[in-house]
Amino acid sequence: MEHRSFTEPHAPDKSSELQETIRELEMVFQSSHDEIFVTDAQGICIRVNPSCERHYGLEGIKLLGRNVYEMEAEKIFYPSATVMVLREERPVTLIQSTSTGRHLHVTANPVFDESGKLIRVVSNSLDITEILTLKQQIEQMEKVIEEYNGQLELLRKDAGKNSPLVAKNKRMVKAMELLERVSQVDTSVLLLGESGVGKSKLAHWLHTISSRQQGPFVEVNCGAIPASLFESELFGYEPGSFSGASSTGKIGLLEAADTGTLFLDEIAELPLEHQTKLLQVIQNKHVMRIGGRKPIPVDVRFVTATNRNLEQMVEEGTFRKDLYYRLNVVPVSIPSLAERPEDVLEMIFLFMQRLNAKYGFNKTLSHSTIESLLAYSWPGNVRELENVLERLAVTSEGSVIYAEQLYEILNTGQRRSDGDDPKTDYLKSMLSDPHRTLKDMLSMFEQDILSLYMKELRSTRKVAKRLGVSQSTISRKLQVTQK
Repeated sequence: MEHRSFTEPHAPDKSSELQETIRELEMVFQSSHDEIFVTDAQGICIRVNPSCERHYGLEGIKLLGRNVYEMEAEKIFYPSATVMVLREERPVTLIQSTSTGRHLHVTANPVFDESGKLIRVVSNSLDITEILTLKQQIEQMEKVIEEYNGQLELLRKDAGKNSPLVAKNKRMVKAMELLERVSQVDTSVLLLGESGVGKSKLAHWLHTISSRQQGPFVEVNCGAIPASLFESELFGYEPGSFSGASSTGKIGLLEAADTGTLFLDEIAELPLEHQTKLLQVIQNKHVMRIGGRKPIPVDVRFVTATNRNLEQMVEEGTFRKDLYYRLNVVPVSIPSLAERPEDVLEMIFLFMQRLNAKYGFNKTLSHSTIESLLAYSWPGNVRELENVLERLAVTSEGSVIYAEQLYEILNTGQRRSDGDDPKTDYLKSMLSDPHRTLKDMLSMFEQDILSLYMKELRSTRKVAKRLGVSQSTISRKLQVTQK
């Protein structure tokens, strides 16, 4: 019989397999995106992968041989999960901060030998800095939305009231309470305050809550009527009383206000000769037309307003003292808008609500626009705020009004306080929150830039090209902004 010889296959080289396994494990260890940090039982770092450089700003070689207790004390990372494992000999998971400002989600596990003795601590760290930042931004935005919703709810509750002005400021509240108290009597009221604070609206509101609300409300701007025409406008005239007079005569504004309220705005502009005649009307409660011979009884409540110092004008002889005391029975001082910052936000929402209703719009203000409106000094007071918002509403193209449009308005054609410019207002808006970090402010600025360019270019590809970044970067940042 023929015999055949067979060669036995070589047994696997266990040493070779072990080396291959070690190489694979080393490759996994070095390639892991998450940090792997290994110490011995005394807390000495014996292995760490390259991710540590991203987390701590240090090469792994500078961490090897160092004790975690020392590194925690130096705040290279803190608190140390490894230290807790060494003390308690159990797994620990926590959020760790680093010297580079990163935040890590760390899970540290103890490793025991066969006898149950702790020999190693292995930590895995995931960088969650961006996640925490996004969470913080969302929380801040939710807080802002909650505040704005609260303001809107207050506006809804007050919608049925006649009050023409927002009043949260203590001085403004006191002024309106005083007007309410004197509304049911015919005492003369003198409204004092800067131009644009809303004196005419307060005068009209006083009339609507008074016992004279069924009578007429007649408003006269003493500074807008030429002195030569003032007497005929205020007192009226009989037919043919002077050259050019109407053949039927004309009743004056004092007669037109009978049984109601006569509001004399800018009373300081009333010429001296007419001040005497007005004083006689207040004292005698009747008016004499130009060219007339018969006094006409009038029942009028006088409300006046000025932004000038009448007391000083009395001393200078440009305003009659006796008329001043007749008008200044109940003086009511109206604070400027700069003195009542707590009212501005509610005014913004109230005026935008009115503008949307007036023009059939559905426009809203961006967060940075509201911040800039709140930071602006408003030298023109309530009138300027109303005018700026109306101009924004009627000139903006989209449904959202961005800060850049506001800067254009405040920089052209709007009265500004000395030294103010749009960039200053923008910075003030950024710095208005003491808890806002540089990263928060840069994020807000970035959002404004993206919103502006998306509105202009309407394409993430075009925006990316304009800003010199990838389209995926723009898309990712816009997703964060929209959230």
